[in-house]
Amino acid sequence: MKFNFAFFLLLTPFIVRAQPIANENLNHLYDPTDEIDFEWAMVKQNGQMTINYSLTATKGSSPEMYLMQWDERDSYSQRAGKELRSDSVLLSTGTKKVGEFAVAVKNDPWMLLLKITKVTTSKIWSYPFLIEKNYPVNGFLKDGDQKVLVPYLDIKKEYTIQGPPTTSHLFIFRYSQNFNPPFPPFSKNTADSDPLLLPDSTFTLTNGQKISFSKEGLYLVQSDTTSAEGFSFLVNTPSFPRYTRIQDLIDPLVFISTKDEFTQLEQSNGDKVAFDKIIIGITRDRDRAKRFMKSYYTRVELANRYFSSYKEGWKTDQGMIFIIFGLPDEIRKTSQNEIWYYKDSRTKFVFIKKGSIYAPNYYTLMRDDRFTQLWYNNIDLWRKSRF
Repeated sequence: MKFNFAFFLLLTPFIVRAQPIANENLNHLYDPTDEIDFEWAMVKQNGQMTINYSLTATKGSSPEMYLMQWDERDSYSQRAGKELRSDSVLLSTGTKKVGEFAVAVKNDPWMLLLKITKVTTSKIWSYPFLIEKNYPVNGFLKDGDQKVLVPYLDIKKEYTIQGPPTTSHLFIFRYSQNFNPPFPPFSKNTADSDPLLLPDSTFTLTNGQKISFSKEGLYLVQSDTTSAEGFSFLVNTPSFPRYTRIQDLIDPLVFISTKDEFTQLEQSNGDKVAFDKIIIGITRDRDRAKRFMKSYYTRVELANRYFSSYKEGWKTDQGMIFIIFGLPDEIRKTSQNEIWYYKDSRTKFVFIKKGSIYAPNYYTLMRDDRFTQLWYNNIDLWRKSRF
């Protein structure tokens, strides 16, 4: 009996690893309280697909060893993959491991899977990377010596812009369009997931040139304007993804305010006294107003961090649901869907991948009028500052 139990213990880690990614709960992807923070950006160059990443330990009092295992799989439903590489890294709280992993490009869609295991506890985090031909990102930016892994830059800060190595010049397109927030999850209207945009300005740069951007907006970089290849990013205030200006705080309130309240907010013209008065009017109490501001804009900041693409993260369908309903209890992924489950309300939100050259991994929500009552119930909770 002891032998069988010991054999089971040895077999358990293999069983945990050998399961389809479609069956794994991936809510750690958007969990700000997790003990590790993983950021990444995927770039296609020189016939290779490279995952640039940073891994940071955010909790703990002593250094911890983590194992990083890269696997190759055909799909999210494949039970076990082919191991490509394993690395171990010792991290102290606040320290960051920066690296990259490159693989040859294939004709058919496939995926990389990174599993990070904390050695002392055997806790595992999975990070899937679906590799497709649609809208490949073929360049990146550098902040000093480090590659930028987020889709937003600070205005007036200097960066190095790097396109395909075989290209001498790059075409830069700037769009100043202020994109609209999403409609509620029960609405019959949907935002355009692949917008047809007309640039406000166009200019060229030498590949590898340093540049600082003097205007906010969406920027698209291409070496070949007739192809669907390129890379895009937002230029915003240095505080982004956090909002600190009164004028920036107003728009995200569209989800929880009435039409008249939102009009009053717009007419406050950045005046803090007028803004605070309206918020107190919404929450009906000064202390509740303070709690509301802290909770709500923490969610807005996280939505901007996790879901920013060609527009600010709070304006995306995923950002909206994250702000109003919070981190899902479970997240499942397939090649074209991301499904969020909330256990208390027994609710499932399905997001469909609808990428574009501006945002290859953009998702839109499958709307349904059955979400109507749930939405208004949660809005009422926000207005009473019960989050």
